[in-house]
Amino acid sequence: MPLSLHRMPYPASAFAAFDPVLLKPGRGIVAFAIAVCSMARVASATTLATDPMTALIREYSRESGSYEYLNSGNDESYARYVLDRPSSPYANIQRSPLPSPDAPTRRAIESVSTPEHPVNVRDLHDMKVWDLGFTKARISSETFRMPAEFRYLPGAWSIVKAGIEPDIYTQAIHSQGLEHPAMTANYALAAQLLRAKLAATPSSLWKTRGLRHDVLDRFVGGEFMQAHDFHYLIQFLDGALAAWDAGSTSAYGFRQLPAALRLGRIAAAYRQRLPFEHEPCLEDGRHDPEHAGMGAFDRRPLCFDDATDRAVHVWYAHELVRELASIPDEANGNASLAQRMAAPLRSSRQGWIGIRRPDAIAEVTRIEVVQAKVTGQLLEEGGVSYRDAFGASKRALRLSCGMRP
Repeated sequence: MPLSLHRMPYPASAFAAFDPVLLKPGRGIVAFAIAVCSMARVASATTLATDPMTALIREYSRESGSYEYLNSGNDESYARYVLDRPSSPYANIQRSPLPSPDAPTRRAIESVSTPEHPVNVRDLHDMKVWDLGFTKARISSETFRMPAEFRYLPGAWSIVKAGIEPDIYTQAIHSQGLEHPAMTANYALAAQLLRAKLAATPSSLWKTRGLRHDVLDRFVGGEFMQAHDFHYLIQFLDGALAAWDAGSTSAYGFRQLPAALRLGRIAAAYRQRLPFEHEPCLEDGRHDPEHAGMGAFDRRPLCFDDATDRAVHVWYAHELVRELASIPDEANGNASLAQRMAAPLRSSRQGWIGIRRPDAIAEVTRIEVVQAKVTGQLLEEGGVSYRDAFGASKRALRLSCGMRP
């Protein structure tokens, strides 16, 4: 097995539900209290590997109720239901009472439950909220393991929540640098996804499935990356971003985020290695209202640890466009590292479906786009009707015209 496929060794001593050493000096008693209170229980919704979105849509489709379920609301209405301040990147989860589950929801709960992890309606809701990017990366039960290599690192919890292993995280910096954190994030996540796919596939099938272990070997080994290596990694990443991939288990043992949200998180971690004109976070990890960006047209940096995953992804989308615009096209066949990194990203679809606006990658975490991906995958399996899949795709594509369903 190629050396690059061996995961970093993580003995039990390398992890801790809470380790005071992990707190930056000066974070103080408030951060300590947050961490200790969060240790009480790790929710099954954080650790269980299953996909509630697919289960719910499939079960509603079984009794011809998926059309009504898919058209019952949009991203804005769901955000209002889930968050206390839906327009803020620093919104918190509202734990409102949930309605009694109907028959399709009960079947979905049964389908995702196991003897080791029985699921209730709250768990199903919490998994969906996690997958759609409404949670944060501050010290809590959401991110409860920390490799020793990440102690004191700015953005450590974002690295862990992105599921990027230490060798890939570090090698991306050595090879691609930090000048363009969003671009570097693409290659780090692509390498991590490639490692996972290679490890899950018999080596006899690597060639027929287009899995290039030599590209991963060069990346992890710090060798010179040719232009075709960069193109391969971004094409591989595009394939992952085009699908709905919720419900797997991360390298750190908790519920893995979908690829688009992982991309935002690792980009944020790289950005946190760079200096800020004004620190956007307070000592206790919350955002500083005086200096932290508030999203939308506010271009000040976010307090990434206090921001929701989807707010971080929106930041990432704008940052990637900015970085690509700052790099001139290759001239005279003598491309710089930045130009070789940028070239495949300029044609990357970044998880969108169909014709899109240049800035539409900021919207791939919206529930309409997620439902379009889920129904597309279920249509191939015979799990939904063509009408439902077409309708979901149409609702998502309307976002390309700046329209809200």
